[in-house]
Amino acid sequence: MTYKGFYRGDDTFYYRLLSLLEKKFSIKINDIRRIRKNVFLIKSNDFWFILKGYSSYRKLKVQETFTKALEQEGFIQTYQFYVHDEPIIIDNMIYGCIQYLYPNRTAFTYKNEKHRKEALLLLTHFYSVTEHLVNIYQYILPPFRIMDKWQMRKDQFLRNKELIEKYIDPFIVKEIVSFAEQSLNNGQNSSEFFQSKPKVVLHGDVAHHNFLRDVNGQLFLIDFDLISIGPAVIDYLQYANRILPHMDWSFEELERMPIFSELLQEETFLSYLLFPTDILREWNRFFRQWDGRNPESLQQVIHLTLDQYKKRKKFYDKVKRLIKE
Repeated sequence: MTYKGFYRGDDTFYYRLLSLLEKKFSIKINDIRRIRKNVFLIKSNDFWFILKGYSSYRKLKVQETFTKALEQEGFIQTYQFYVHDEPIIIDNMIYGCIQYLYPNRTAFTYKNEKHRKEALLLLTHFYSVTEHLVNIYQYILPPFRIMDKWQMRKDQFLRNKELIEKYIDPFIVKEIVSFAEQSLNNGQNSSEFFQSKPKVVLHGDVAHHNFLRDVNGQLFLIDFDLISIGPAVIDYLQYANRILPHMDWSFEELERMPIFSELLQEETFLSYLLFPTDILREWNRFFRQWDGRNPESLQQVIHLTLDQYKKRKKFYDKVKRLIKE
């Protein structure tokens, strides 16, 4: 028996978890591996599965029913939960058991153009399915309010502005804030743009790690913790922000991709592309978590800000010109 990823003092938790799992499934557990906080890979001779903790029973049930609804509507490119009458409860966390998808030797990456296009097609399929689930889930899931989220992100960044300027040229910090403000100002009258789009269940976190290629080569979409209700364009906007650093901030390359060839004709979408959401997000996260003892995390956020800044600015300048035309 092995257990990996645990910290000193975790022994009691580990043995309680082991005991509960063996009683629950009547199987011998061979290995428990912590993947991240409240997420574990459980190995036995019979099968492997993911054990994931939720802060409430309601959140677990939403995840269970949503992934089941996806399957029933024909979206099979994700995992399913193993549903039991009684959940596993440890330290006030409710744990659900999730199907383990055996990964491919070739990992999914946004650095690969083919992978980016494949993920975009999978997202489009996901929204075509979740559009049919909105009538049910609009009473369960919150609406996504992009302006409120970004305003809070910008305000927090401004509160840290003087500290950030110790590491980043104040002129660049000023430019970053100006891009954010211009994006928010242009987006103030965007309600018609969003209301004209059909509502779907948004994924909410289209980062590369939420796409997984299985051992058979099929691409899966995973982790629905941040699902909400809104037009698909909100996730497409986040997707663009995620992939642009891997495309050297090439407007032309983004324009050649399906979906974006049309969206880039929309002034409101262009305005939202000006928002430097990744820079603001990572600096805000850095100051929430940094205790002064991890210089690597500081270097990472500085690198994120400066490494492609000239290319990013060139992209933003082109977007601003297109908005004025």
